[in-house]
Amino acid sequence: MAKGDYSNIQLDMDWYWGGPNEYNKFADAIQDVGPSPCMKFDCPRQKTCAMEGVECKAFRFWVNNGSLTTMRKVNGKKTEVSIEDDCQRILRICE
Repeated sequence: MAKGDYSNIQLDMDWYWGGPNEYNKFADAIQDVGPSPCMKFDCPRQKTCAMEGVECKAFRFWVNNGSLTTMRKVNGKKTEVSIEDDCQRILRICE
């Protein structure tokens, strides 16, 4: 698998079925994450970030929250907004 290519993540089914319940939940989460913001919003930096080993604010939010939307104040009112604007912003080295 090429660095940064997560389209073919596979999970060993023996581990999936043989572990405690919390492992099964973790295995479900790995398989059900859906497309990253990089793929969903067709970010032009996908390959560059993979080669440089960096991640943007949108990617970190998606990893930590599993969502492509967040709540922000818009005109003083809390509103659900897309994280698309955070693609390519605040790049950090992947930990």
